[in-house]
Amino acid sequence: MNQRGWARVCTAALLVASAGFWGVRVGRADEWKPITPEELKMTAVPEAPGAPAVILYQEVNRDDGRTAHENTYVRIKILTEEGRKYANVEIPFVKDIGNIHGVKGRSVHVDGSVVPFDGKVMEQTIVKAKGLKYLAKTFTLPDVQVGGIIEYHYTYDLNEGYVYDSKWILRQKLFARYE
Repeated sequence: MNQRGWARVCTAALLVASAGFWGVRVGRADEWKPITPEELKMTAVPEAPGAPAVILYQEVNRDDGRTAHENTYVRIKILTEEGRKYANVEIPFVKDIGNIHGVKGRSVHVDGSVVPFDGKVMEQTIVKAKGLKYLAKTFTLPDVQVGGIIEYHYTYDLNEGYVYDSKWILRQKLFARYE
């Protein structure tokens, strides 16, 4: 191949690499899924009268490749004063199996204004026994109001050398009425 041919190959490779780079940057810039006007206007759920909150959206994407991890995204509508307690988020994990990182969150008011979470994520021990350490990453989303929406997402890195089970979410709407 002559010098001009190599130049074309290198230019094409550079363009492909650049497209991949810019695609990744665009994907990261849009980390929050759009909230519909219907979600903002919602005041109750007919299927569960009196529910303090409802999970509008939950997505877990699992990659069991060489660096296994799960990306989790949660959106909750706060319906009553009691539902404001869901702003106190607890993400449980086993220390020897993996770690939670990249936690981001926000509160969205009924008018669509956004209050980003810029606080600290704490790590608390839930159970410690015979070499097993069950922990939780905890944080509180800011300025949560009745009628508002809270959202958060995070990555759970799984250690190599283990076989993990999968959790499947089969219901479209889950009502935050558990204790």
